[in-house]
Amino acid sequence: MKQTILTIFFAIIALGANAQSPISFQVKAGVGTSNFYGENVESDTRIAYKVGVGMNYELNRTWVVQPSLNFVSIGAREEVEYVGKVNMNELYIQLPIMMAARLNLGKNYSASLSAGPYIAYGVGGKTSGEMEEYDYSSEYNPNRSYRFRIDTFGNRIDDKMGNKRFDAGLMFGLNIEYHKFIFGAELQLGMIKVNDQLDNLLQSSGIEKFSPKNLASFFTVGYRF
Repeated sequence: MKQTILTIFFAIIALGANAQSPISFQVKAGVGTSNFYGENVESDTRIAYKVGVGMNYELNRTWVVQPSLNFVSIGAREEVEYVGKVNMNELYIQLPIMMAARLNLGKNYSASLSAGPYIAYGVGGKTSGEMEEYDYSSEYNPNRSYRFRIDTFGNRIDDKMGNKRFDAGLMFGLNIEYHKFIFGAELQLGMIKVNDQLDNLLQSSGIEKFSPKNLASFFTVGYRF
């Protein structure tokens, strides 16, 4: 999956170059917050960040196609019944393809609104927390807790958290460009439940459906070449 994302990104660049259309490239970095949303999800936010490179393919003076390749760190803090307090970090390679409508405000100023889909592949991240269990051998301290730190992505049978590596959703952006500097805000809305295995475990224990999906927002700064 990771190789597929990279192949798509470089194929888009090659097609744009062959068409001899107005093309420019940009680098961008951002910081913000992320958490989970969904059915029976009440998560707390954690710090998120992203860095990436992108291309601007100008269809005309107004419309611009903007594919990019990003490294993204998101996640959430959650208290899950029968699991405990969890601090989850997800690291993704992400490919958004945005369509932007640009408005020239002056000789060196412009503003744009953008929206489009993204796909992402999980490449790393750790989940840590504290789990409580009943200690039948102790009369005075029947409940004990222990800390854990495991890989976020992978099968729970292999002592991983169980998150799926593939993610997809929608992204929205607002950018202000001054000369070649870009200042913006972005919203990332995941459409895929990040962990089916944990949901199945909880439902088998008689707990309500648990359907976490990724949600993140960023303030970004970039430079266009």
